[in-house]
Amino acid sequence: MNTKNIKLKFDEMKVNELKKYCKENGIKHISGLKKQDIINKIKCAIEQDTDDTEDTEVDEYETENIKLYKGDCLDKLNKIDDKSVQLICIDPPYNIGKDSWDKIDNYIEFMIDVIKKLETKLRDNGSFFMFHNDMETISELMVNIKKNTKFVFKQMIVWNKRFENSPKKGFMDGYVVKNDMHNFNKMAEYILFYTFDNSYKLKEKRNELNISQLDISKEILSKTGGLTGWYSNLETGKNMPTRQTIKPIEKYLGLKYEEITPKFNNQKTHHSVWNYDMAKRCPVHITPKPIDLLKNIIFHTTDKNDTVLDCFAGSGSMAYACNETERKCILIEKCDKYFNYIVNKLDTTK
Repeated sequence: MNTKNIKLKFDEMKVNELKKYCKENGIKHISGLKKQDIINKIKCAIEQDTDDTEDTEVDEYETENIKLYKGDCLDKLNKIDDKSVQLICIDPPYNIGKDSWDKIDNYIEFMIDVIKKLETKLRDNGSFFMFHNDMETISELMVNIKKNTKFVFKQMIVWNKRFENSPKKGFMDGYVVKNDMHNFNKMAEYILFYTFDNSYKLKEKRNELNISQLDISKEILSKTGGLTGWYSNLETGKNMPTRQTIKPIEKYLGLKYEEITPKFNNQKTHHSVWNYDMAKRCPVHITPKPIDLLKNIIFHTTDKNDTVLDCFAGSGSMAYACNETERKCILIEKCDKYFNYIVNKLDTTK
């Protein structure tokens, strides 16, 4: 189909005519969209219908730094090498009925199966982040993650969407003053942050080399020349190595800082509440995440050329964030419509 002619046709229509067209053709989630955004959504739906009529089996797409797979994440994760990813950041369905893809039977079991597989792909000093907004579900997930994986909980980050100087604060204030809520309006989402505990490597290596704790402890004495518990606290996981304490460990055990300590490049900008505006409206997806928020996660937990994995790619926000920060990215997306949208957008930015 000639999409240029399609665009010209819809450009001539009024907003109410566009909305009527959407209703007649089953195009949803257009409320509040501007005219051009509605046109883009219609165009994407038409292109999707056209794609569906073509006999194509394309399920992979690749640029210099982006690898995109189409299919079920539990299947496509098998294509990724174990311990090859520095950061995993996922925005899975919340199972709250937001869209057709947002209702999954046996949700907790499904998510834990995914997280267990993701665990095998992450480097020992990597980080795992997961978005969600339902606290009861979050609590179930956290209990099951602790029971079924080696992930260690670090922090729950609150993504605050209503804050001073936000261009959308006035709009959100309108919801706060409603008298019939009988509750506090939810204007935040949550991000779970996990890493691994690698302290076991210290004892494992020390026993292998038949070296005593005392020998290593003597390398750093107190100000008065006495022994301290600095090394035993590392071996039990109470503390993490510093650039100073890693030197005796390298000397005796041959283990490097990066093998023990999760990568964290403190940007000295954030605490556990993050103020970010909601993402701009997307013509195909109703819940994209803000690029700047994703870039903040990337900057804190990766270096240039590290690999980031997102197995619920949606509209592809993580790919765009990685492109802007010079990271590599692996995406998995099940939906044809979203897969095609990401491909088209990446093609136009080459």
